[in-house]
Amino acid sequence: MTHPLFDPGSRLVIAHRGNSAHAPENTIEALQSAVDLGADALEFDVRLTRDGVPVLLHDATLDRTTSGQGRLSDFDLTQVRGLAAGRAAPQWTGARTAVPTLEEVLDRFRSTPAMIEVKELGAAEPTVQLIRRLGLEDHVALGSDDVRVMAHLSRSGLRTCASRTDALFLLPLALLGIAPRAPRYDVLAITPRYFGWPIPVLRMTAVAQGRGIPTHVWTVNDPADALAYWRGGVSGIVTDDPAAMLRARPR
Repeated sequence: MTHPLFDPGSRLVIAHRGNSAHAPENTIEALQSAVDLGADALEFDVRLTRDGVPVLLHDATLDRTTSGQGRLSDFDLTQVRGLAAGRAAPQWTGARTAVPTLEEVLDRFRSTPAMIEVKELGAAEPTVQLIRRLGLEDHVALGSDDVRVMAHLSRSGLRTCASRTDALFLLPLALLGIAPRAPRYDVLAITPRYFGWPIPVLRMTAVAQGRGIPTHVWTVNDPADALAYWRGGVSGIVTDDPAAMLRARPR
């Protein structure tokens, strides 16, 4: 049986950095909130501390989302754990939250599928090793916007999302209605616009489906857009607001 994360026929709600519209992104609280709401999968970002520990953080610097300042790579885990991680969520009224490690997130949410964006090359191999150690090889999809990271992840043997190069290669094929011969990826994760240019999401979805590849679209927060994508064959909606997408999902 195909895992829902890799099933072109599924209609998933994937929580972007957790329930990030209502809780501090990439924190245990945001991820747990998404799971409690009924999200089908989680999406989050991984970077490396100075002492080599993979943690959940989107930016290279601490400034936007935490009470700290400077580059994450200049701080050890103990220093990072002492910071508050709710700066980017002023609406958050819950308890003080922290930057979590990848290990505690994977262990806590091991029954929930995950899409992991590896933001830097140094975090790639520690992430791969941790997934293998926890036995979650078939439970996660790895991706990155960095071509060097994607090259490393593709060699790992774990399931991956299409790289930027893969997506660019697929684009003209989609416009011609031609499916790629042998995709190297397990998920086509694309955005509706790339540097302001519209992407033919549904055409790309159609050719990917021809090779048994699901399409996940990010970041979608308008229920009407999500509904149109699902009806057009998209498998997963990556969203900041999983509750709104769950209400919009066709029965």
